[in-house]
Amino acid sequence: MFVRRAIAIAAAMLACAVARPAHASPEDVFGFGPRTMAMGGAGAALGRGFEAVWGNPALLSAERQRELNLGFLGSVFDLRAPDRIDYHPTAGSFIGAVLPVPFGGVLKDRVTVGLGYFTPFDVIVRGRILYPERPQFLLADRTASVAVQVALGVDVGYGFRVGAGFAALAALTGSVLVATDASGRIGTTVDDTLVAAYGPLVGVSYERKGYRAGLTFRGELSGRFNVVIDVRDLGQIVVPPLNISGLAQYDPMQFALEVARIKGPWHVVAGVTMKRWSAYPGPIEATVRCPDIDPDTGEPATEPCGALVPAPVNYSNTVVPRIGVERVLEPARTVSMTLRAGYFLEMSPAPEQTKEANLYDNTRSVFGLGYGIELKPPMPRLRFDVATQVQVLHPQTHTKEAGVSPDNPGAPEVRTSGFVFAGAATVGVGF
Repeated sequence: MFVRRAIAIAAAMLACAVARPAHASPEDVFGFGPRTMAMGGAGAALGRGFEAVWGNPALLSAERQRELNLGFLGSVFDLRAPDRIDYHPTAGSFIGAVLPVPFGGVLKDRVTVGLGYFTPFDVIVRGRILYPERPQFLLADRTASVAVQVALGVDVGYGFRVGAGFAALAALTGSVLVATDASGRIGTTVDDTLVAAYGPLVGVSYERKGYRAGLTFRGELSGRFNVVIDVRDLGQIVVPPLNISGLAQYDPMQFALEVARIKGPWHVVAGVTMKRWSAYPGPIEATVRCPDIDPDTGEPATEPCGALVPAPVNYSNTVVPRIGVERVLEPARTVSMTLRAGYFLEMSPAPEQTKEANLYDNTRSVFGLGYGIELKPPMPRLRFDVATQVQVLHPQTHTKEAGVSPDNPGAPEVRTSGFVFAGAATVGVGF
């Protein structure tokens, strides 16, 4: 009884460190920064300022002035299956910077470094493990993670720009040791380490006669947590290592292709983002795993041990269409105002939940609106951007197969729907 209690305490301590299974980062859900949010998540052909680090690093090279940006993002969730499931709202801050590199000669005004940073106010990363049978939306906690991007853009001339950098997410690794001490009492030792997971960002753009085409590659980005509970020195009692592990955040490999009209007061952008969700392994990993070495022979294990393995999620690749528009107004020589609007259709990669699991993820129609104002010399160089976004989850009905227990919370069928409301604002100072 005492041994079971010690193991339970260790698991409870671990549960405090991580939260609900999730996939995708806040920038993949909303877009990175208010301008991107307002314009349907577009950025590969029309990115600007620190937002271009995520949208298309190549477009950083179009920035000629140093700028520091501060801001915030907030969102609330109204998700139903069919009753409302409560989720914590997201609230966090932006920090962005654009720094042209003062090279001379052929590199003058051609190289710019950009930094984008988002951090929630209350967590570093959230990824709690729940029973897959429990009704849950994978969307809500996808926005609860620190996100960092750093990139460099270069104007190579003849209308071409290239850029590269990396994105980073928080991940967790560690161990929990349950063992007897010198006095014969059972105790626990917890050793957790917060680490970073990295993914590449690569972009290219081409401009000609007032039009620009942009292509951005974003590599797979996995924020994994893996903590092993190891039970030792308990005499005749043998407990296998318990792996508390899974994916707290996951961005699939993706390509964003866009074309934009950039000349004149009207700017229009359209494009698609292709996401390789078929590589997503699922949020949960096996708790007990077959040993690599046979404990009886000391040789590599060749026979299966019968350990349970989570069912595959069977996600599909998706294509996300986007469109955005902005109208630039100049009521005075030192003032520029911009009205923005956009839309994108985020197709769900998740299949219908016909078996025991109830991991919901609906297709979403996302509408954005925004406003910006910029002061120019001789006024102080200030820029203010604000955006609001409404995400409408398309209703979906999940019908269970005949073999699923009638006690399953999703049986015999359940209809999922909901809304997500988000807003963001940033202030930029040029210097």
